[in-house]
Amino acid sequence: MRARYRTAAYVAISAFILISVPAVAAITERVKQDCRGDYQRYCSEYAVGSEALRACMSRSIKRVSNMCVRALVDAGEMSRAQADRLRKPTTSKHVTHKRTYHKRTSRRTTKR
Repeated sequence: MRARYRTAAYVAISAFILISVPAVAAITERVKQDCRGDYQRYCSEYAVGSEALRACMSRSIKRVSNMCVRALVDAGEMSRAQADRLRKPTTSKHVTHKRTYHKRTSRRTTKR
């Protein structure tokens, strides 16, 4: 449960940082190219270069492709530390595994 709150806090802080940083005048061609699929999949309702798009991409960062994240880091949209922290998989201490038991059936052959 704590991991969920921690992850939500990181996302909220990152979104705030991305929103509060002044917008870059032009999105780099690399970001446009490397993030095109992620933009269309997760945030196509927002205008390119808008603060709403930045917030949407920040919310969707765990699902965004590694190629797009690298382009965003290289363009200065986020730091490598932010990207690593946000994309780190959350693990729970209380992982349960469901066991499945299969009933064995035996085949008997009958002689005639």
